[in-house]
Amino acid sequence: KMVAARSSAADVLQSFDHYSSTDEAFTYKFQPKFQKSTKNNPMSGICFFSWIEILSKRWRQLDYVTYWPRILMISFLSMFNSLLASVEYLLFESSIRQTTPNPRPVFILGHPRTGTTLLHSLMALDEGQFDVCTTFCAGFPSCFLWFERFGKQMFKGILDETRPMDNVVLDFDLPQEDELATNVLSAGTSPYMPLFFMPQEAKFRPYYAFDDHSSGDEKLPPEEMATARKRWVNTFYYLCQKLTLRSLRTKQAALRLVLKSPVHTARIPLLLRIFPDAQFIYIHRHPYDVFRSAAHMADTAYWYTYFSTPQDEDVQEFILRQYEILWDRYEEGRKILEQNMAKSDGGAKQLVEIAFDDLSQKPVETMNSIYEQLGWDMSTDMKRSLERTVSGDVKSYKRNRYTKLDPRLRATVQERWGASFDRLGYEK
Repeated sequence: KMVAARSSAADVLQSFDHYSSTDEAFTYKFQPKFQKSTKNNPMSGICFFSWIEILSKRWRQLDYVTYWPRILMISFLSMFNSLLASVEYLLFESSIRQTTPNPRPVFILGHPRTGTTLLHSLMALDEGQFDVCTTFCAGFPSCFLWFERFGKQMFKGILDETRPMDNVVLDFDLPQEDELATNVLSAGTSPYMPLFFMPQEAKFRPYYAFDDHSSGDEKLPPEEMATARKRWVNTFYYLCQKLTLRSLRTKQAALRLVLKSPVHTARIPLLLRIFPDAQFIYIHRHPYDVFRSAAHMADTAYWYTYFSTPQDEDVQEFILRQYEILWDRYEEGRKILEQNMAKSDGGAKQLVEIAFDDLSQKPVETMNSIYEQLGWDMSTDMKRSLERTVSGDVKSYKRNRYTKLDPRLRATVQERWGASFDRLGYEK
């Protein structure tokens, strides 16, 4: 597992910017591909009744002709997953419910394509202090406590060797986004649902923050919002219980969970209600680079997940609006954390902000700074693992130059993401 984590971190260091982008017009051009593929689909671990619940709401939105292979595969897998989940329920449900997660998890925040995966991979090296949600746990959250060892062999064919959008290794043992699991377990009560139903992405915007005081496209009727929030919270906490029980079984300790999902960036108040003593690391990157990288991810990885084909405008608006929501909500949550830190006795911080440029170019120094500011001890084993992981990679790492954005698209990014340029000090 340690070797896999080191490999992932090194791959991530090399993967950023290793693509070509063609920003030809005001609207980014996305080219359909992989539409008959059944690989790399985060819905593969869903259970039957959750799948039926999604279909009952979304069956008119499915493009059956184009995506019938993956729709059929997910349908068959959902029945098999339900059998596996039934066994897990009989074996572990009582233990899961009695398990209390470590009250001080660490949340990695940041917009998609800002370096959250790199940071997650580096922190996963500290196996004596932290534990993570692995790709298998995220992909098959209903059965990983008993089926993980067998499932990693049985399902290895559903993953490519590397991620579609870059050269980062895909492996069931590597750190993964916990929201993928929560989405599957909650039957789509998540802002990750646009990965499957992009033309309807606006419908899922209330699920970023689950905030009663939301307005505009983030608003739901009060009872509906309360129901959705309760379902997400219960599902997320249940996943944390399962991950903790797994940690107790494999490492004999309820280690602190390091949880990374970009959408958590919008949920600081909600996460603090669940874990008041949680700590947060926010990583940022130049907004132009974020847009280009996010567009590239949408034009590669997302084509493996869709059940309906979006227009270019749908995907671009998803990228733009998601950034706006995450930024605005983060700024609100940051003020809460700063108030908490102002009331403390000046000890360990609850929030640290870092730049992707620093992490990618000076990973050891940046990790040492994170540990120091958050009041953590870095063990000798962690220091050695970190040095082994980044030695040579940082020296040889060269960032490619981007093709410039079309001036009209550049102006759109400036206009809509301007607040983050200003606050984080990025040049427009």
